[in-house]
Amino acid sequence: MTSYFIHALDRHGELAMAHRVQGTDDLDALAAGVRCSDFHTIEIWQGERFVARVKLASLDAADARNL
Repeated sequence: MTSYFIHALDRHGELAMAHRVQGTDDLDALAAGVRCSDFHTIEIWQGERFVARVKLASLDAADARNL
């Protein structure tokens, strides 16, 4: 298992919250980050290594045509 940090960013892109998770790989850490977020932008870090940034948002009926 590897330690990753999940950073939740506020609407200004500033760090609002961070917590550590254990994961088997980058995708496992990303899945944990998505589960922890409530429509925030999240970043996944493994030490100094940037893994991913994901902006989560709610979808509505107008978004269906783009899926």
